[in-house]
Amino acid sequence: MAEYVREKNVIRKKNNGCIIALVMLLLFFGYMLYAMIDFRNKTHKEWDTFDDERIAAIENYLYLTMPEGSEPVKFKRDVGPGDSCTRLIVGGISDPQEFMEKAFPGVEIKELAPDEELNKALNESISENKEVDILKKVPTDNKSFGSIKYELDETASMLGYSIEITEIYSRIRDEHTMDRYYIGFSKADDGYYADIYFLVF
Repeated sequence: MAEYVREKNVIRKKNNGCIIALVMLLLFFGYMLYAMIDFRNKTHKEWDTFDDERIAAIENYLYLTMPEGSEPVKFKRDVGPGDSCTRLIVGGISDPQEFMEKAFPGVEIKELAPDEELNKALNESISENKEVDILKKVPTDNKSFGSIKYELDETASMLGYSIEITEIYSRIRDEHTMDRYYIGFSKADDGYYADIYFLVF
């Protein structure tokens, strides 16, 4: 009888040990799943609805002021170790020039010459004027127009849009970075759309 009780206790202890191990395993996988979801939420954002908090975040990410009347339509941001890529489509724009002046107040916009190289022009502007925020309008006959348009078209496509870019600006914010910051405009029936692409690496 005593042997039977001992055997039953051993079985009960084994069962308790298995249950504890199973609970620990479930907790471990639950924590791992939570950590993966949390990491994804911190490194990837994709929005198609916008409240004041999201608009403020966009302004912070893109170093711009969202002009009154214009509305973000689609936003995507991916962050990796040491780099980030931000894409934005903005609608409700009546005039691209006015949008640029309001979105980037105090930043002078200069037009690139047709034969001028974009990166060289931006670097010269920095060294000559010690400016840290420069906007260059890229004319359609400049050789940089096609490659920038391609990147903006890719951005629009990734966000589910097909728009015909007719006007392009390039921006540099800091002389120590090699960021790519492009703004393209497309005419539509209801005004203009802005396609913004900002790559930090």
